Amino acid sequence: MLRFDPNLRWMFTELPMLQRYGAAARAGFKGVEVAFPYEYPARQIADLLGEHGLTLVQVLTPCDWAAGERGIAALPGREADFRRSVESAVQYAVQVGGPMIHAMAGNIPTGMDRAQCRDVFLENIAYAAALTGSEGLTLILEPCCRARFPDYFYNRIDEGLSCIEAIGKPNVKLCFDTYHVQMEEGNLTETLRRAYPHVGHVQIGNVPGRHEPGTGEIHFPWFFEQLEALGWDRWIGCEYEPSGLTTDTLQWGTPYGIGTAR
Repeated sequence: MLRFDPNLRWMFTELPMLQRYGAAARAGFKGVEVAFPYEYPARQIADLLGEHGLTLVQVLTPCDWAAGERGIAALPGREADFRRSVESAVQYAVQVGGPMIHAMAGNIPTGMDRAQCRDVFLENIAYAAALTGSEGLTLILEPCCRARFPDYFYNRIDEGLSCIEAIGKPNVKLCFDTYHVQMEEGNLTETLRRAYPHVGHVQIGNVPGRHEPGTGEIHFPWFFEQLEALGWDRWIGCEYEPSGLTTDTLQWGTPYGIGTAR
């Protein structure tokens, strides 16, 4: 059976952050994603995960999100900052069960040389790959659509695959997010099949509102069938904003044991 985990930045937001873990477990989830858990000590989060029988699936490298940063991995002049952020993420991750670490590339200012940005990105990710690999961790790269992040370093799956192949490290994988892929390029199923050998994580969000399955144009039962046919047996992150209270919008998950209190 497919396994799903909610991103607690988006879901169960009717509750304070630390209460969202228990709410996710009661709704039938066995894992969670938390973009920036760093405001809480790793030991506290590890205890909370253990208390509720949860796996922490993915975190992001730290950045100043509130100030508009969307990562810094592709920004010339920020190499030292990026390395410190990766070191912090790895140190935290090994204490909370070894989640995947997503290294966001960043928004590229107008006029900046994108070829230089790519060189910086590849160098930074090679460093991050070595550091995460030494701890048995997976590093995730994710192109993001221009509808969401118009200035982001890369937007299409092939751009992500090109970077992954250039780096050539087995622990550097692609995050395939249905919202970003469908909004940017469409052809969801064939794009998934083409990228599949490099896919390390899948996230779901419907189009155009980035809400739960059943609220937009993507027919998720078909998509999930294709994933299973490809042999997918890892997590699927719920990277969407519920269209109502989270617990009122989980009907789509009934076949997968989601939405039933326990």
